[in-house]
Amino acid sequence: MSADTHSLSQRLARADAYAAEHRLALTQLRRQVYALVAAAGKPIGAYDLLAALEPERGRVPPTTVYRALDFLVEHGFVHRIESRNAFVACCEIGKPHQSQFLICERCGDTLEIPGEELAERLSGTPPAHGFEVHKQVVELSGLCGDCQHKRCDKTDRN
Repeated sequence: MSADTHSLSQRLARADAYAAEHRLALTQLRRQVYALVAAAGKPIGAYDLLAALEPERGRVPPTTVYRALDFLVEHGFVHRIESRNAFVACCEIGKPHQSQFLICERCGDTLEIPGEELAERLSGTPPAHGFEVHKQVVELSGLCGDCQHKRCDKTDRN
């Protein structure tokens, strides 16, 4: 069993345990969608999920997948990456937290960084200006370490 497979099986086990603990209906479809998001390793869109589900389930209406994703987001199994209109598995199911995301522009790799301190600083500032924060999204876009090195390798060869 590869490390990735082991990690995926651990994530699925944690998702199942959390759902059971909190009496959440993690239906077969929701679990499949979660498994696909977790296995993707980078943000995945709803239509990519539909395509991945089709061989096993046949044609699934987009609204069905969006409802599954809404459930998974609402209960903290996945996060929505706003800038990509895509989804990534949460790094800490069941632990309320604010996260920031580092998104590679080249390969799409996305890293979730829990950061309550930054979230508190950002949401603490607006009330002084008469603004009430309802939702906070922090996504940083750039190049991951691997893609930076690949760019340097190409430059070195020229």
